Amino acid sequence: MTNDEIYKKIMIMESVKAAVTFIKTCEITKSDLSKLCKRYNLFVAEKATKEEIITLFVNSTLGIKLKKKSNNKFKTK
Repeated sequence: MTNDEIYKKIMIMESVKAAVTFIKTCEITKSDLSKLCKRYNLFVAEKATKEEIITLFVNSTLGIKLKKKSNNKFKTK
């Protein structure tokens, strides 16, 4: 599974928890995660663990999307 396919599958998920478990179960390496973060302009610390990179990536992509979605859903004028 390529990085683009993984990203697309993550972005259609309904929760951050499901996305984190999906990344942990799929066979993705730490270097591939770093490349994904670099592609989407996310800063990764030099000595970050794989778990930290997974959390950062999912929260910065899917987490932001879901937060904006809920804000727009309950927005009152």
